[in-house]
Amino acid sequence: MSLIVFEDELWQRFATLVQARPVFELRIGGYTVRERIEATVRSLRRDETAALGMARPHLMKCFGPSTGLTAFLQAGEPVILINGRALDLAWLPRLLAEPLNTVYLAGDTLLAAYLSPALASAVLYFVQSQHTSDARDELLRFAQVHDLGPDEAPLLLGFPWDLINQSGEQLVRDLPLLEQRLPLLTTEMPNVVVRGERIYVDPRARLDGPLVLDARDGPIFIEAEAHIEPFSFLQGPAYIGRGSLISSARIRGETAIGPVCRIGGEVEASIIQGYSNKHHDGFLGHSWLGEWVNIGAMTTNSDLKNNYGNIRVSLEDLGQFDSGVIKLGMFLADHVKLGIGLLLNGGTMIGTGSNVFGSQNIPKNIPHFTWGGDTLREYRIDGMIGVTRTVMGRRKRALTSDYEALLRAAFELTRASRGAVAQAPVSRREYASPRALAQAEQEAIAG
Repeated sequence: MSLIVFEDELWQRFATLVQARPVFELRIGGYTVRERIEATVRSLRRDETAALGMARPHLMKCFGPSTGLTAFLQAGEPVILINGRALDLAWLPRLLAEPLNTVYLAGDTLLAAYLSPALASAVLYFVQSQHTSDARDELLRFAQVHDLGPDEAPLLLGFPWDLINQSGEQLVRDLPLLEQRLPLLTTEMPNVVVRGERIYVDPRARLDGPLVLDARDGPIFIEAEAHIEPFSFLQGPAYIGRGSLISSARIRGETAIGPVCRIGGEVEASIIQGYSNKHHDGFLGHSWLGEWVNIGAMTTNSDLKNNYGNIRVSLEDLGQFDSGVIKLGMFLADHVKLGIGLLLNGGTMIGTGSNVFGSQNIPKNIPHFTWGGDTLREYRIDGMIGVTRTVMGRRKRALTSDYEALLRAAFELTRASRGAVAQAPVSRREYASPRALAQAEQEAIAG
């Protein structure tokens, strides 16, 4: 059986977050979407089925099979297609028991399908190009169809803020999968205060008291090689990824921290994809951070308006939306760097690879690959690649030629989004000279 997780047309709602990764590689709870699908299928089938990704062309070398469609079409096996925005997978055991050529819809959206090789080959080219509505229409002619409900959370992620709104509930839904490999903490540890019962800790994790693990409101999961330093407070539901450091921090409920992060200060109801640093004091609340993000000391985001009104968010190329929630922080895409002492409003969106510093109050929307503070301009891609190589090397990860090509492709694909911001002033009227900008860039890299 081939298991394929695909992007559909609505990846564009997540465009600020997914220029360097597919939608199905967004983290929520203890897994990314693809990881959760793979873990669920493996648990049900008791085998090592791999979930293969199908995404936009510039992402495929890093996130899809190296042979592209050939990997699927030559296998000659039944194919399971699952939407890369799928969240609550309670329906998946039923799909695996269905006869071949069964399709699950969520309203008008293709949620999943269990197909014969012949029927799969008829629609995979539509799926490959994110024309899944065409794939759906083709399947309606030949397959048995079941509608499972509307195209919205928790069945499917609909908007970026669903990642935050669903984080706590998803951590609870992930409990059956995570408890299969993380043992329940049953032994007393010196100077570790335990409240509640559902605390799961890999034996290779390091807990240095005094610290508090409070699972009364939800489970806590701590992966191998994670290090919880003294004077930390962890409140469930929460997930701490492999190799991450919690540096005397307050981690409040509904927070998921991916692998190899460095986290200090106060974090509440937030998701950190992985390999990112928020090592110093400052508040991070109801926010989503990608990989290779760095947040400077005392930088803080707001997640609540003074009038308790709903947070409005501008989505790239789609306009402004009412999120429908009163608590929402910021969204920082992969490779974003924030300087010290910045203040960010609720609903802030900062695109891939941007480096922002200097100006205390920054705009709510900063395009991909943008550089500056008082004045913003396009971040030179060679400079950004150089910083990325250095940052990844510090975590013993190599910048591969394929990933460098992905970043360069993302830079070109998003060039139009930068537009006039290349020289737009933020907090002062005059433009900075090119010499001043170059000097600021060198100082930031040296610092």
